[in-house]
Amino acid sequence: MNRIRIIIPYFGKLPDTFPFWYNSALDNQDVDFLFITDCDVQEAPNFKVEKTTLEEETARYEKALGMKLSIPTAYKLCDFRTAYGVIYADELEGYDFWGFGDVDLVYGRIRHFLTEEILDRYDMINCWGHLCLYRNCEFTNKVFMERHEGYLDYEDVFSDPEHRFFEELWSKGTPAVMCDFHSDRALRCEPFFDDVAIPDLFRHFKSYYSRERKCMTFIHKDRALYRVYFDSRFRMHKEQTLYAHFQKRKGWTIDVDDYSDYIIYPNVFRRPFRFLQNLRLAWYGTPRIIDYLAQKLGK
Repeated sequence: MNRIRIIIPYFGKLPDTFPFWYNSALDNQDVDFLFITDCDVQEAPNFKVEKTTLEEETARYEKALGMKLSIPTAYKLCDFRTAYGVIYADELEGYDFWGFGDVDLVYGRIRHFLTEEILDRYDMINCWGHLCLYRNCEFTNKVFMERHEGYLDYEDVFSDPEHRFFEELWSKGTPAVMCDFHSDRALRCEPFFDDVAIPDLFRHFKSYYSRERKCMTFIHKDRALYRVYFDSRFRMHKEQTLYAHFQKRKGWTIDVDDYSDYIIYPNVFRRPFRFLQNLRLAWYGTPRIIDYLAQKLGK
């Protein structure tokens, strides 16, 4: 089996929803995590914690990359994600893949989607900062150094104090180089996951990558995450998803005492309903004018 290690540097206050990401990581016992942080987080068999500071991590990056860096805030660390194969080479010894990602999400069963067939075939899997894997080999560990006209240059990015989104496809960073110049080695995974749109007029969960999945809710049960949505004929669809990414979403209400069994709807994590769960999920997943009015009145 291909060994995977996901590396997450995180400095500062943990979000209120962190326990959901953390426990969904623990549920994926066949994937290892390295959490680098100044926070107190408990270790587990597949989850190692390295306590350090942003200043110490900056020095580590400079030593590994052999250049002076500009890292004024922890957010800037995201620009270095595609260089983890170089920066964390010692920590990745014995692993076939390394990865990175965000903590404002909940994982489903990672290997249900990232199968051995996929891992054997591709060198970069997924092309977004929420969750991305690179093969631990000379080519992909240093592909961030490739230079192409019209694409971000790593030295410019690393010396710029502003976050340049070097780890994202849309910014013409490393994933764009992989997809545009090494497309046979890269796999895009948009059908696998749910990137929930940033709330605008309504708070409902709308997928960026699927017009059909415009009013979703989620069920986490038996170490799996399911997207639930209703089509135009009001037929319910319940499908496993790789993860749900709740970017820039605030104001969560949390009513959960069991991190293995819960439901998610805008903007709530809660225990499963005892009665009429499907009907209630349909209601809570639908855009409602009361949400819009509450948002306007709250401004």
